[in-house]
Amino acid sequence: MTPHTWLIDLSPEECTRLLAESRLGRLGVVIEGRPEIFPVNHVIDADTGCVTFPTGVGAKLNAALQWPWVSFEIDGSDTNAEGSWSVLVVGQAEEITDEEVIARLAEQRGIRVKWITGAGVRWLRIRPTKVSGRRITVGES
Repeated sequence: MTPHTWLIDLSPEECTRLLAESRLGRLGVVIEGRPEIFPVNHVIDADTGCVTFPTGVGAKLNAALQWPWVSFEIDGSDTNAEGSWSVLVVGQAEEITDEEVIARLAEQRGIRVKWITGAGVRWLRIRPTKVSGRRITVGES
């Protein structure tokens, strides 16, 4: 038998579940005309379905707010290690300024969102216009 791989589109529900369970993602932004990717410790806002995360003041924050589009990606391996998956979110980033929303999001994940602390912490949300996911599986045929 010959091993083959299959690419399977994930349902919107599966993408949402994986995003909610994931602890670490990557934010894609454009800085000075070039793409850059930054790791972020994210939380899915259950009220809005937006990807949210804290960040410090700097290039990542500025790029996310100044460019019209950002991307966010998570990925992982299946438990049998013979397949993998990824979820991509594309949308517009905006700053969260409501202190009650920020407190709720920070508590939602507890220690996991404490990478960034101090007075310079700002929270962003990505309002998704596209959410897609794929799973790669391996099998015999």
